[in-house]
Parts: sequence; structure tokens; C-alpha cells
Amino acid sequence: MILHLLPDDKFSDYVIHQFSEPEMCSEFVLMATEEHASYFKNIAAVKVIDPSQSDRMTLLFDSLADYSAIVLHGLFFPWCEAILRHVPEQVKVAWVFWGGEVYSRKDLRASFLSKRSKRLLRLHQLMQGLKHKKPVPHFELPKELFQRIDYCLTDIHEDYEFVKSYCGFEAKELWYNYYSIEETLGDLRDQTVNGNNILIGNSCTLECNHWDGFRAAQKLQGEDSQIIVPLSYGEPWLRRGLLRIGKSMFGKRFRPLVDFMPRDEYNKIIESCAVVIMPHYRPQAFGNILTALWLGSRVFMSERSHLFKFYQRIGLHVFSIENDLKKDKVSPLPTLEREENRRIIASLYDKEVMREQIINIVNAL
Repeated sequence: MILHLLPDDKFSDYVIHQFSEPEMCSEFVLMATEEHASYFKNIAAVKVIDPSQSDRMTLLFDSLADYSAIVLHGLFFPWCEAILRHVPEQVKVAWVFWGGEVYSRKDLRASFLSKRSKRLLRLHQLMQGLKHKKPVPHFELPKELFQRIDYCLTDIHEDYEFVKSYCGFEAKELWYNYYSIEETLGDLRDQTVNGNNILIGNSCTLECNHWDGFRAAQKLQGEDSQIIVPLSYGEPWLRRGLLRIGKSMFGKRFRPLVDFMPRDEYNKIIESCAVVIMPHYRPQAFGNILTALWLGSRVFMSERSHLFKFYQRIGLHVFSIENDLKKDKVSPLPTLEREENRRIIASLYDKEVMREQIINIVNAL
């Protein structure tokens, strides 16, 4: 039997859906309090454990030997460290790599920020210092505990190679993604781009390098196009600054998204975007980009991103911010390139293809 330890996150519901069939041999524990689970919906399918209750955690530690494998979805919390320190040697450990648990570590984060993003961070730190505010503690798994991980689950081989080199571990690679292209697109599977708007970034985090994306968007001729910037989650202090910068650069064309919206509603916004600019240096916005490529948006990414290199390797039509984003009209992909992108995406993320990959994970664990 495989035990999945889940955080309170929107991805966790997909795990239940993927691994709930009897042949998947899986049980699920939500590491949260049932009363405060804000993202997770399928409470009836899981056992809920509050990590702050030591007696409940002790019972969990004692039960780990009953499983053939433990799957940790992300490594963002102190309870992840506690699990790795208590899991018996004979029990396999699999880690679903999210990104932030490595790319956001103190010794790495700055390397994924552009000069302008670093400038914003220094200004914020200066203001915090003047106000005598201490930075919010950020959990990082002790580096030596990565050695206890037997399998790294990701769908981006370039991510795996980077993490393997950084962590110095010998974990094996298994292919995994949380949702199929059918689930990602919803009702938009047969639709194409229907507008000339420009989407920049995916969240209110420094790693989006928004300021660079804004400057890139200024090169495009699209006087009636809206500049759409998702800022519904992330760092509130950054949101305030980006709202000022975006309004000063684009005026009435600037359309920040500051409230969370359902996936189908958000996908409709992506459908209106002929151009998508993702200035991240680190892999991020995976679902947003796949949706945009499927619909036929012209997607620009930084050449420094592992995700950009991955897309190029598998043959997707994506473009470089550094070399391809010129002063030109805002236009979606030609039909032929859009259809080629769809064929490649479906070959990897079709629902049935992904089910076969999940069976491979179960067999390995």
C-alpha cells in the first residue's frame, strides 16, 4: 500500500482522482485541520491529521512501517522533515517535485531573479529594515535529508537533472503530472485564441520578473490590447508595487487580476490572449503555458528557463524573449504551428497516456 501525504492545496484533489482506483493501492492523508482546509475539497476521501498535534503525529510515525512507500507532495513544511526522519529504512520515499522547495532556497533564489526584480527585493528589504520588521521565516528542508528520497517525480527531465545535481542525491526519476490536458482545458479543448490581449506572468511573486515582462510588452504593437497580469496570490507588498508600475506604463490598458477565480473563468481570459509573456528564469506557470499553447497563443519565455529548454527539446513552438520578441503586431500562432503544438501536448498529457504513467509509478513503489 502507498501512502500519499497531501498539503492543503488545489493540486491535492487531482491526486485523489488519479490514485483512487483499487489497483492504484493508495491511501491519503491530508496534513491540515479539516476546519481550515481552504483549497482541498474532497475531505471525505482522506484522513485528516493536524501536524501541530504531537499525539496524532506520533501515531502517524508508528504507522509508516505498514506501507511500501510514502509519497510526499512537495517539501514545504516542517512535517515533511519529521516524516523523513521517522520513515523506516525499508519504506520507499517518493517526492513530487513542485519547484519552490529547491528553486526558492536562500542560496538559489537570487539566481532566478532579474536585475530589476533584485532591485525591487532590495528596496523591500530596506523598507522592512527601516520599519524594524523581521522577515517571515521560510522553511527549507535540511539538504542532507534529500538523500533519504528514493524517487523524484516530475514531467520535466531538465528539472530532475538540476535537482539531482544540486541535492547530490541518487533518487530515480519517475514521470508525473497532476492533471491531464483535458482537465487543464475544461470546455476549451476545441477552442482557439479569440482576442489580441497580452498576458504577463502567472502570480504575484518576484520570480515572475514582471518588470522585465512589462518592458517586453512595450515592444509589441497592440494599442487596443489589454495587458493582463495575474496577481491574485503571492506577495502582497509586491502587488502594491506592480500595480503602480503597470498603471504608469500602460494606463487604461493595464488589467491586473487581483482576485482568485475558478479555472474555467481564468482559461477564458487566456483564450483572449494572442501573446503570453512568461519572464521567469525558473520553471513556473506550467498549466498556464500549456493552455496558451493549445489555444494558439504566441508564448515568449526566457532562454534561461529549464522549462523553455524542455519545450524546445520536445518540439513545441515557443519563442525567446531575449531574441524573438521584436517590435511587431500582436498575433497568435499560425494554424499549422498551433496544431503541431496540440499533437505534441496530447502525446504527453492525454488522460489515458497519463494513466499509464501513474500505473508505472504504482508498480515502482
